[in-house]
Amino acid sequence: MKGLLKITGGAIALPFLCGIVFVVAYVVMVGVAIPQLPSWAQPSLTKWLLDIPQDSDNYDAPAWNEYDPTRAFSGTWTDYIGLDAEIIGIPLWGPLTKWGEVYEKPLLGCTYHDSNYSSHTGVDFPVDVGTPLHAVLSGEVVWAGMNGPWGRLVVIENNGYQVWLAHFSEIYVEEGQIIERGDILGLSGGDPADPGSGNSSGPHLHYGIKQRDGDDYWWVNPNQFFTSDDYLPWGCSD
Repeated sequence: MKGLLKITGGAIALPFLCGIVFVVAYVVMVGVAIPQLPSWAQPSLTKWLLDIPQDSDNYDAPAWNEYDPTRAFSGTWTDYIGLDAEIIGIPLWGPLTKWGEVYEKPLLGCTYHDSNYSSHTGVDFPVDVGTPLHAVLSGEVVWAGMNGPWGRLVVIENNGYQVWLAHFSEIYVEEGQIIERGDILGLSGGDPADPGSGNSSGPHLHYGIKQRDGDDYWWVNPNQFFTSDDYLPWGCSD
């Protein structure tokens, strides 16, 4: 009987012990082994170990096949028209960090209808959790809170446009609030361990823009509202 209990206990403990060994090995690799490598070899190995695809809005994935993100909260257009109704720039202001490394400009990851994810409705900027997110459009906050695979979502409307910013870790604004371009809306998120991140495979900001004409509305490419001088190319992970 005691022998059976030992065997059963060992079978239960084995996966747990393997997990501990994996975590320890991973920490040793990242924290100890990598710094011992030549400087030219460190970035590529670090990226291989730590990078994960920013495919937060790949709605072709089976988990979201029944979900239409473009209609996540249809009917919340308020027809707000105010000053500074022009969308300008990127919600991230440099310098900022990714994996603790400082960059002078935002890093552009997956793009609008990226070849990796044809259904991608905006652009992604990989960035560490907790980075301030700024309004690129003055207007009315028409959504501020959880919204399905978008996670914590903020939507700002003005003169027939809505700016959608997804995967916040913290939101500082509320619905009905009038904000100005440059205001801090909250902090970036996207950590898969955070249930409020929605469908996100790694820390980043999703930046989408929707345009409306009458009862019709559609996604537009955010790249037309900023230039190549505003970001550093990062690439969309596989």
